[in-house]
Amino acid sequence: MLFEVENISCEKCSDKIQSAILATDPTAAVTVRVPQKQVQVEGLLSAEQALSALAAAGYDASEAPPHSGEGSDCCGGCS
Repeated sequence: MLFEVENISCEKCSDKIQSAILATDPTAAVTVRVPQKQVQVEGLLSAEQALSALAAAGYDASEAPPHSGEGSDCCGGCS
């Protein structure tokens, strides 16, 4: 799951976000891209649970549009 988080500003934000997600799902893999203001989460939690954890940590987030972000293999044919 890829989320856009507009109020990420530094590595301290990254640590806080990772802690919030891992408190919900200790097995999750969390990648925070501060310059892109994106958070990638892979784990057992749902998108709603991840959004809730981010909100509880003080970060308003939304799901990123499909086929966006680093690692996308989108050919661009569907838009």
